[in-house]
Amino acid sequence: MKRLLSLHLIVFGLVAITQPWASAAPVPPTVSAISAILIDATTGKVLYEKRCHLRRPPASTTKMMTAILAIEQGKLNSTVCASPYACQTQFGSLHLKNGERLTLRELLYGTILRSANDGAVCIAENVAGTESKFVDMMNEKAKKIGANDTHFVNPHGLYVRDHYSTAYDLAMIARYATGLPEFNKIVGTKTRHIERSINQKDVFIRNTAARFLCKYGGADGIKTGYTKEAGHCFVGSATRKGWKLISVVMKSNNSGKDTGAIMNYGFKYYKQVCIHKANQKATTVRVAGGDDEKIDLVCADNLATIVDKSVDVRTSTDIKTDEASAPINKGTKLGTLTGYLNGHKVGTVDLVAARSVNRALAATIYRIVRGILSLCAVFIVGYIAYGTAIAQGSRRRRRSISQRS
Repeated sequence: MKRLLSLHLIVFGLVAITQPWASAAPVPPTVSAISAILIDATTGKVLYEKRCHLRRPPASTTKMMTAILAIEQGKLNSTVCASPYACQTQFGSLHLKNGERLTLRELLYGTILRSANDGAVCIAENVAGTESKFVDMMNEKAKKIGANDTHFVNPHGLYVRDHYSTAYDLAMIARYATGLPEFNKIVGTKTRHIERSINQKDVFIRNTAARFLCKYGGADGIKTGYTKEAGHCFVGSATRKGWKLISVVMKSNNSGKDTGAIMNYGFKYYKQVCIHKANQKATTVRVAGGDDEKIDLVCADNLATIVDKSVDVRTSTDIKTDEASAPINKGTKLGTLTGYLNGHKVGTVDLVAARSVNRALAATIYRIVRGILSLCAVFIVGYIAYGTAIAQGSRRRRRSISQRS
């Protein structure tokens, strides 16, 4: 009886191991940070969080927003002149000299990689005229991004009581920033030599996040931060097989270890299901009156979702297109693509023209001739109507004269 029971237990154990529903549940990472979060960069989906809406001083992770505005509002090849006010910024690690000149791009590299506070103020003055106006731009941009629990007081992150953010908001800001190619290029740089007009001995810049970039597989950013009040903060990103994750830890005892644990959790237990990539051909439609009979339609954005690795996936799409008539400009919306995962709707993206299509010569001639004929028809109809009216008037006058006679 005991042997039979043991045999049953062994068989049950083997069956349990081989069943899909027996896969281990995700084990949340252990992190020392007071607040933390992990999101998918494409969809913004939260994969892990720990008090992610807690308002905390963000320290130099603030400079992500400074970089966003510099890239979007500034001219990176323009020359920047350091002001006395910028040079006096506390903990100015670029050691800018009054009147020193360098391009906005080089200044941005120095500010992000070395986390230079004087560089951040110099950028603010160059982009907005004054630091206070730049801070207003930062707060306005934060609201547009959806970082509603964020308030900036300066462009560098030195502690001020009313300068705060959350792990969630910093992840949203980082997600937006990684949509800018120039930003990704900068934060993924380990070292760089910059050109300076005065302090020419201080031109070698090393990324404060270089340790993470070198040691974690797929690491490609983003920004460190530290003040006594904020503790150690880090916004990290890593991409594996085309899938990017973004993590944030705030007031961590070991930001590198915490970030690695969070990233490992995401890559181990989840997977990205890409239904359709941005700029990838989805369908072809006919074009009326064009110099080409057909045009390819591509997705305007990525359409993807994140699922547990144990889930079997089956994707499908539903495409709807509009009538296309030349001329068509590249990027013109001509339909939609709706994606489904295992029968459930994931989302809908616009389908846009992959290129421009000009009106065909024959169609153009036809349109011109048709326009001329239409004008002629209007003129003839008008002339006939006018002649008819004159003739009728003449007949009425003759009848009136005849009756009086």
